[in-house]
Amino acid sequence: MRAFRFVDLFAGLGGFHVALKELGHECVFASEIDAELQELYRANFEDADSFVFGDIRQYKNRIPAHDILCAGFPCQPFSKSGDQKGMRDKTRGTLFHEIMDVLKKHEPKYVFLENVGNFERHDEGRTWRVVRRSLEGLGYNVRGTEHVASGGHGLISPHHFGFPHNRDRFFIVATKDSLLDDPFPRAQKTAKPSLASIVQSRNELSEKDIKETALLPHYIECIHHWNTFLGRLPESVELPSFPIWGDEILASYPYKKKTPYSTAARELLRHVSCNGFAGHRTSRHFKSKLLSFLPSYARTEQKQFPRWKIAFIEQNREWFDEVIPYMPDTWIHKLKEFPPSLRKLEWNCQGEEPNLWRHLLQFRPSGLRVKRYTTCPSLVAMTTTQIPILGPKRRYITRIEGLRLQGFPDDHKLPLKHEDAFRALGNAVHVGVLKRICSAILSKENEPVTPSHNKKQTKH
Repeated sequence: MRAFRFVDLFAGLGGFHVALKELGHECVFASEIDAELQELYRANFEDADSFVFGDIRQYKNRIPAHDILCAGFPCQPFSKSGDQKGMRDKTRGTLFHEIMDVLKKHEPKYVFLENVGNFERHDEGRTWRVVRRSLEGLGYNVRGTEHVASGGHGLISPHHFGFPHNRDRFFIVATKDSLLDDPFPRAQKTAKPSLASIVQSRNELSEKDIKETALLPHYIECIHHWNTFLGRLPESVELPSFPIWGDEILASYPYKKKTPYSTAARELLRHVSCNGFAGHRTSRHFKSKLLSFLPSYARTEQKQFPRWKIAFIEQNREWFDEVIPYMPDTWIHKLKEFPPSLRKLEWNCQGEEPNLWRHLLQFRPSGLRVKRYTTCPSLVAMTTTQIPILGPKRRYITRIEGLRLQGFPDDHKLPLKHEDAFRALGNAVHVGVLKRICSAILSKENEPVTPSHNKKQTKH
């Protein structure tokens, strides 16, 4: 396979660059709007000073001829106007429009794009249709990963190839050549991901690592508290697969035929523990005060809860009726002192030992999630409060472990601040997955084709 010239748009940590460089190809342009990530790109890649630029909207005219365009592009809502002006006009105001401008000018032979797993269904599928038809309008054959529900083989995740990272992503490949109906690499059925393959030992951690990965006291207390309860359950009691909502312990407010919001104040008072509240029952604020003593998910201003919420509440109350003998009053009272998200538990490892410290943990708005100690859940860019916790190590994952989860080498430089480092990792594309996808497409190529600037522009 001969070397190709590629451009890396919305480059971030340079996942596309690492993957294609390891396959023997050459980067000739990179665009990244974040100033710190630009500097890191220069530090991570030799000779990058000459081809790293900022906002693609300002520097797209500096892009040289290339064979491959790569981008993990942001997904903004596309305009619904312009239906009579051609598909390309529907991308105006979005960063994908910048990609279209580059493709129209340079006509690279290959395009590799990555986005979030829900991209295919974004805006009821309209966004993907606009992207696909826009690329086809420029003469490309286009394929995207498809959800199983859509008739495809599903999204692509690192754990499909033995990496201990569960991260479903949507990929698009486009080429001027022909493509198979499904050109993407298949998941390896024999792959057995193991977190042990990326976890660092204690003596490998620096003082900075130890400080950054330490759990806050209230999180440790929360884990210990739930563990105390789990330890009291007999083996005959199975932990449920549905989320455990601690606020439903001894709860009795109406939820099936009506909601607390649609219940008269005097009736609701019988179901609410007001902790000594002695407000006037005739006060117009009395009802809202009563509602404030209920969990937030029970206060919604609607006459009927959706079916999923009714089912969750019913399942929780039935399960708590079974296990209440194993819950001392002191344990229940202590649970109520935690913030709402810490009063919920999501047990996602049925059949495993009911000891939280033996598993992989993650504090989420939906509760404390517990997963098997085999793969790590997707790193999240929008928040750093959901960094995975290695239960057996009793700490968060380190920077190097984060790099390994995303397929980067250990010495790949990250932002100085801990939260910025994991935000960048959460936005990154997985190097190992990219190598498999790009290799599967490019291995069929015998001779690189230099883009021609004299070709007649494709109408669309």
